[in-house]
Amino acid sequence: MQQKYVDDTSEEFLRLGNLQETAVNDSHTLRNKLFTSAAFQKAKSELLSVTANAAKSARGIRGETSPEIRADYLKELAALGKMKGRDPFFSYLSTGLGSGPYMELLDGSVKMDLITGIGINFFGHSHPAFMEEILEGLTSDVMQGNLQPGFESEEIIRTILSHVGPKSRLKHGWLLGSGTMANETALKIIRQKKHPATRLFAFADCFAGRSTAMQEVTDNPKYREGQPTYNEVTHLPFYDPALGLEKSLAATLAAMNESLANSPGKYAGMMVELVQGEGGIRWAPREWYVGVFEAAKKANLALWDDEVQTFGRLETLFAYQHFGLEDYFDVVTVGKLLHACMALYTEDMNPRAGLVAGTFTGSFAALRTGRRILEMLTSDGYYGKDGKISNLSNHFKHGIEKLKSGTCAGLIGEIRVIGGMVGFGVLGQTMDDTKKFLMRLFENGVVAFYAGHDPYVVRCLPPFGVMTKAYIDVALEVIEITLLQLKS
Repeated sequence: MQQKYVDDTSEEFLRLGNLQETAVNDSHTLRNKLFTSAAFQKAKSELLSVTANAAKSARGIRGETSPEIRADYLKELAALGKMKGRDPFFSYLSTGLGSGPYMELLDGSVKMDLITGIGINFFGHSHPAFMEEILEGLTSDVMQGNLQPGFESEEIIRTILSHVGPKSRLKHGWLLGSGTMANETALKIIRQKKHPATRLFAFADCFAGRSTAMQEVTDNPKYREGQPTYNEVTHLPFYDPALGLEKSLAATLAAMNESLANSPGKYAGMMVELVQGEGGIRWAPREWYVGVFEAAKKANLALWDDEVQTFGRLETLFAYQHFGLEDYFDVVTVGKLLHACMALYTEDMNPRAGLVAGTFTGSFAALRTGRRILEMLTSDGYYGKDGKISNLSNHFKHGIEKLKSGTCAGLIGEIRVIGGMVGFGVLGQTMDDTKKFLMRLFENGVVAFYAGHDPYVVRCLPPFGVMTKAYIDVALEVIEITLLQLKS
């Protein structure tokens, strides 16, 4: 499919900015002498310039280079699927080079990326600010860990704690290698502090990961087929807009109180995603959260906010700030777009030595990049009602609504958009219809994914860090074309 592309962000995208290192003064170190040398600065500047120029060629949707290259590409994909024991969801193998929201694949094609590795690449692909961080980390080892951290660990923890908000009680942070491990750590901390209570409340359709413990927190039986369960998690009804605030809150509290009465002293805490990502981009009004959390606190439950997917993506850095819930949480987990994962907790929840550790905390490049991401997000006008995320989110939502009431009437179902989390139903909103749409959309040059169930929604976690309204218009045009093709 031939598709126009937009090239109106070169100045924005290629701007390295003037973000400064925040580490302690290291002017006396060999590292500093290397980085401030004329030879290093020249080499870095030349490499950044060459890479940025190469990335320009990855702007705009285009097809594969040739049928022969495409055939070889499909063979590589088939080999990968055979080695893994399962074919990949998409015919996707990237070169690693991209430009803004665009990513080049090994067959020479270029796709617009609206799912960003399920929320990782908020600032798109081959971003020069991140390449700069990688270059300045060349002298480092690849990975760092809990026993021997680098200064990057101090920087990123300090930076994120400086943004938790004045009403938050979060005082400490622990770096982990994945979102699942951050969530495992949150659960361990809560159980240690509430011992001998061990049970957890979570919510219908929530997602916490796929480890042995997190598969039980996650409300999806398919993710624990053939696995033991330990009756440690009770899933409460999440907010149901069809019931309305009062009835929905009453249903949740009734289920919680019944479980507390049947198992007195057994429940340690409650985990909540303020916006359910895997669950279909669902959230509740603030009043519902307040009612549930007040009851949880009265029952002496620790409150855990899982923001692995939502962090940084709404109109505030933390989702709890978006809903005005700063002072409720004892533990908060973050990850994905941060390029690092972390469990944050209050002084009261600080675990005893030995409970939390780990060989890997992240790569030097990832931790450096995470600190840079925090600086970019909090200094470049992304947040607030008139911030970049809000403006792009509204433009995307209005564009889908226009398609729904216009050329794609009857082809688009429920629309769920909050900040940089975009969901919309297509066709019959079944899994088969949604996958059919996603595969055709991929062929047409745009990558998205799915979430929820009954109804399923197309899920987008766009790279709003580098997108403009013009890029969104390109995505909307491909969505429209794809739906009309399926209709016909």
